[in-house]
Amino acid sequence: MRLGSGYKGSLKLESTNIENFDIVPPESKGSNRPTQFYKFQFRNDQYCTVSINHGEPIFIMSGDGFSMDHIDTPIFSKGIQYNFAGAHT
Repeated sequence: MRLGSGYKGSLKLESTNIENFDIVPPESKGSNRPTQFYKFQFRNDQYCTVSINHGEPIFIMSGDGFSMDHIDTPIFSKGIQYNFAGAHT
C-alpha cells in the first residue's frame, strides 16, 4: 500500500532566524496548513538545539541530524542552518 503522493525538500541551505521557527513548509503557497509528511529527515550544518513541541531542548552535533516518520511529533528550532527532505501524503 502506497502512502505518499510526492516529495518536498530544501532548495538550498536554509537558516532559522526567529524563535519557534517551524521548519515544515506549508502545503501550498499562501496556505497556513503545514505539509503532512509521513517521512522526514532533518540535516543540520552546525551544532544546534531543537525543541520538540516546546519540550526540553535536545542538543544535536553538527551534521548528525535525525529522521522521523508520521507517528513522531513536529519539530521546532532556532538560529541554525539546515536542510530537509520528506515524503508527503
